[in-house]
Amino acid sequence: MKHRFDNITKRASRAIRHWWIFAIAGVLGIILGIAVFFFPLQSYVVLSILFGVLMLVVGSAKLIAASTSDNFFMMKSYVIIGGVLDVVLGIFLCVYPEITLVLLPIMMGFWMLYNSFILIGLAGELDTFGIRGTGWLTGGGILLLALSIIVLVNPFGAGIATVVVLAGIGLIVFGILLCVLAKTLKEVHTHFDPDSAF
Repeated sequence: MKHRFDNITKRASRAIRHWWIFAIAGVLGIILGIAVFFFPLQSYVVLSILFGVLMLVVGSAKLIAASTSDNFFMMKSYVIIGGVLDVVLGIFLCVYPEITLVLLPIMMGFWMLYNSFILIGLAGELDTFGIRGTGWLTGGGILLLALSIIVLVNPFGAGIATVVVLAGIGLIVFGILLCVLAKTLKEVHTHFDPDSAF
């Protein structure tokens, strides 16, 4: 049992080389969220297309970080599955934007929902190892969860204006959380014995 724990600790202490991809995805999310408020009339159509692009970028970030790092946190099954799902849906939405336009409220709601669980789960894993700054991820994940529930409760009855506002807020929150996650992943190996990191 001790050997297994030591092995997990050693894997957790390894540096995550491509943490910066999450930062790029986060900045993109924030920019898209702000753009929604600056161009409210065009936002619903633009959002339907850019949402697919954002999903593709976020999914690629998860998969690149998982495939190029043997770090315990990045190899969690929910991170990998979430990355695959993001990429598949992102490609689908970029190829068929008209479907995104029709189903945008539901897709945004579910996307925010499962990403909130991924962030909360990852924050819990990081906190288990005593890594600081996980409270922001947990709190933000809960906020994202609340936004997703609001969208999913009445996805079509809420109206386009409400969906656009919630989408903008959700994208900004998600973008900020990705930037916080990137900073945490960049420094994750510094919380362990330097002899165990590579």
